[in-house]
Amino acid sequence: YDGFRLFMMEELAARFPERRRWTPADMEVVIVEAFSVILDQLSDQLDRTRAEAFLETARRPDSVRRLLAMIGYDAVAMAGEAVKIPVGDAPTSETTEEQMARLLRFLPALRSLLGDYSESLDQLTPLQQSELNSFIADGADAQTSHLNSVQRFLDNTPEFVERARNQTLNRYWAAYPHVMDTVRDAGPRTIHTQKRMVTEKDYAERMEDHPLVLQGHAFSRWSGAWSTIYCAVMLSNNISLDSPLTAAAIGDEERLSMLQDDVDSFYQVREIESPDWSSEPTPRTVLRPYLDAYRMAAQEIFLLDAEPVGINISLAVRIDGNYFQSEVRHEVLERLGSGLDGFFEPGRLQFGEDLHSSDIIEAVMALDGVKVVCLNRFKRVGQRYPNQADAGRIQLDGLEVALCDNNPQEAARGILNITLHGGRRG
Repeated sequence: YDGFRLFMMEELAARFPERRRWTPADMEVVIVEAFSVILDQLSDQLDRTRAEAFLETARRPDSVRRLLAMIGYDAVAMAGEAVKIPVGDAPTSETTEEQMARLLRFLPALRSLLGDYSESLDQLTPLQQSELNSFIADGADAQTSHLNSVQRFLDNTPEFVERARNQTLNRYWAAYPHVMDTVRDAGPRTIHTQKRMVTEKDYAERMEDHPLVLQGHAFSRWSGAWSTIYCAVMLSNNISLDSPLTAAAIGDEERLSMLQDDVDSFYQVREIESPDWSSEPTPRTVLRPYLDAYRMAAQEIFLLDAEPVGINISLAVRIDGNYFQSEVRHEVLERLGSGLDGFFEPGRLQFGEDLHSSDIIEAVMALDGVKVVCLNRFKRVGQRYPNQADAGRIQLDGLEVALCDNNPQEAARGILNITLHGGRRG
């Protein structure tokens, strides 16, 4: 204001040098001050507009969110649970209580934005519109039919869901500016994070990001006209790429439900359509959309299973006199098993990683009550493979991965025999 006023007053004085006296009551001064106020407002507006065009100086949450999106950082998808971003798609096996909690996050947006979507409301029946309005009025007491009507509206209006998610993040950043500043700084750093699958290393690392994949390995071969990428994966519970994802294959119903929710969340962040779990898809069907979304265009790629190598192990263990044999046997089976924290837990051993007898002995000797361990048999399953107990090493190569499931019905996937000496029976 002062600068504009001073400039115009100096211009007046230069144009009319014969006039020596200017007072605030003069019409010329009044007009100059009015112009100065308007120019000051326009200048402030111009400064704010220019500031909102750059990530470093932007102060409005919606501006920061859009600028981050320009460099490929989806702030809404990356927001933590504390932000309580609403989710329009119902996850697998959602209970009524979980549906209620999920849809209640849409209440602020329903109350402020619903008027812009009258055409979508026309697609609902009068009863569904009434139930939607009842939910907006008092969502905490909504019945199941009310929730279903809200979900139907969300399914028919993806634009509303996107606006509601953006509005939730904007409100959170407005209430907690320091969180917005943290994301403002973190966003540009993600530019240096490789998200596409370009090199063989990229294929292996990006596949390992998937909740279904424990280990990834990629290599290329020249086909005579172009290079073909082969990507081998180790999956949860050592299932194969073409086995249906069922509760029996994963372990139990709870683990399957958790895996499905993890995959749904993983695909939602990356804007990939979630699998149809009702059709019991195979891992290959689940992984292929993710692979196609991030691989290089026109790059031929094949998914391969790991090559399981069953290991035949026979141990003789001497136990301290104060320990029961049954307890020590159970501990040895757990330590060398394929369960959680077991030596042969899926994903612990790498592709082509050699197996050493010293690692087996060290794992068993670490258990309480074990005094001496003697490794009598240490070999691949099959009569044609020699015993490597003396050599102390089983060599693996390529896509081979050591297994020892110790399941008599599937002896090819590894056998573990334990002979106990000493200790107390029982």
